Amino acid sequence: MKIYIKLSKAESQQWASIKGAVIGQGSMSDGEFAKIMLFRGLNGFMDDLNKAMDEMSDQEKQDILQEAGVEPEVELEIPVAEEDENTQSSDA
Repeated sequence: MKIYIKLSKAESQQWASIKGAVIGQGSMSDGEFAKIMLFRGLNGFMDDLNKAMDEMSDQEKQDILQEAGVEPEVELEIPVAEEDENTQSSDA
């Protein structure tokens, strides 16, 4: 996936200043730096979202998930057969 961002001259200068302040004289491309900044921003966003969800009541969570079209989770209990001591195979 490619994302293109058109920056004005002033924004380009600000970008270069921020990049220089963060990586110094390192050799990182604008694309690599943008990826790092994008994912750090997404991680921060997800942290904020998770915190907000933790503070919601169960009813508020259900309402939001329903509005977003997310199906409710279904919990299934799958029985596991217990091994019988007499049915264990031997390597002899």
